[in-house]
Amino acid sequence: METEIVALILGTVLPLYPVLFVINQRIGRYDEVVEEFKKLRDEHGHMMEALHGG
Repeated sequence: METEIVALILGTVLPLYPVLFVINQRIGRYDEVVEEFKKLRDEHGHMMEALHGG
C-alpha cells in the first residue's frame, strides 16, 4: 500500500520538474532583459538631462 502511494506521488510530481525548470529559466531571462532595460532607461534619462540642461 505504501509503495503504491509513493509510486503515485512520484509519477505525479516527477513529470512536473522539467516544466518548472523551463519556467524558471524563462523567468531568469526575463529578469535579465528587465535589468538591461532599466539600465538603458536610466542612461537615456541622464543623457536627456545633460542635453536639455535639466
